[in-house]
Amino acid sequence: MSNDKTGISRREALKGIGVAAAAAGTLVGSGVAASSGDSQAPWKGDPAFGNFNFGLNDDQEARARRLHGDAIIVDMMHQGAGGYLAFEEPDVIRRMKKLAGLKGFALLGAAQPLLYEQDISGESDMMRQRWRRSGVTCGTMGVSVGNVAGSASQIHLIDSLDWLRKATRAEHLRAAKRDGVHALVGYDQPVFGLPKNLSAIEEAYRIGLRCLMLTYNSSDFVGAGCTERVDHGLTYFGLDVVRRCNELGVMIDTAHTGKATTLDACKHSNQPVLANHTSAEGVHLHDRAKSDDEIKAIAGTGGLIGIHAVPFFMAKDRQADMNDMLNHIDYVAELVGWEHVGLGTDWPLTAPKSALDDMFSTAFNYQIGFYPQHNIIPTMNLNGFDDYRDFPNITRGMVSRGYSDEQIKGVLGENFMRVFEQVCG
Repeated sequence: MSNDKTGISRREALKGIGVAAAAAGTLVGSGVAASSGDSQAPWKGDPAFGNFNFGLNDDQEARARRLHGDAIIVDMMHQGAGGYLAFEEPDVIRRMKKLAGLKGFALLGAAQPLLYEQDISGESDMMRQRWRRSGVTCGTMGVSVGNVAGSASQIHLIDSLDWLRKATRAEHLRAAKRDGVHALVGYDQPVFGLPKNLSAIEEAYRIGLRCLMLTYNSSDFVGAGCTERVDHGLTYFGLDVVRRCNELGVMIDTAHTGKATTLDACKHSNQPVLANHTSAEGVHLHDRAKSDDEIKAIAGTGGLIGIHAVPFFMAKDRQADMNDMLNHIDYVAELVGWEHVGLGTDWPLTAPKSALDDMFSTAFNYQIGFYPQHNIIPTMNLNGFDDYRDFPNITRGMVSRGYSDEQIKGVLGENFMRVFEQVCG
């Protein structure tokens, strides 16, 4: 296995993130589905997607379809069902004309909600069908600690569409699967750090927060991020955050936190800990990957390592594909057991590719703690996961690797259900 290492102001960056987060929250986590009218129909994927060549025979393909349709599928960190291809739909192209002149985060903030306008008005079901074709039961919605008003767009989406529900307990996900609808779990990825105020976590909890990342890439009041030069571990305030999350019933996520901070979280949490969208350092050495020590510590809490679908975090100087993602799943399963593996794709981003190029400039990457060595290429998608409708490739890939039905359903969502029920009820 490979082990190769891989001028905007802070105010402007914060403003851009805020605009995008409010809009992206309508998508970040829109785990979706059919309406009640077709809730009993068997799952059926889109024949144009989910067909990566794993060399499966007919019986294996049939087994993968059955498993994908039957399973509760949870994406612990997703970026919406639209991807860049949604912006190539004729009606979306027409609607996008009213956004002429907007660029970067301003364009993203206006464009993402635009994708759902037709579903909300009843003119079409474009986004619902994209979610249905993915087979995903549940994703995440943005609930921002310290800015709960920014979550209004997500709440509006749930209120406006009968095929989306807010999930705060495990039974909500099982009910969504039974009813043929989909659910969203409240999640915060604090790009610029949490406020030094425990009551802000409590306020976010009241409107649906059930999973909280401790830090993003850099150091903050809580601890150190995974790309920071020095990792000092959890601060005293960070210990208070862990304690309060345990008391409230909020899952602790360490996907972007540094090694010492992750190990501290595992040591001091009395509930399972997540790294809900990461990869294995033992497969590809990258700051966004988790070391064996971290993976073992997370599993030791009863927690989960969610494998992402971000290509440039999985391989260097080449186009990564589904086999790379499966290699990370295999590695973690072999190291600590399949019961501690989940999915948090975090990719592809829902925006026109031109907007992605505008957003992820060198200056902006620096503001959020990514540097040239991290090889950020926002328009690159994983070969075999170019669109959310490619989600069945994950199930097909696990069939090709010889996983049992129980193991596949566990990785797809049942492992998450165990942790969700233990922590949140």
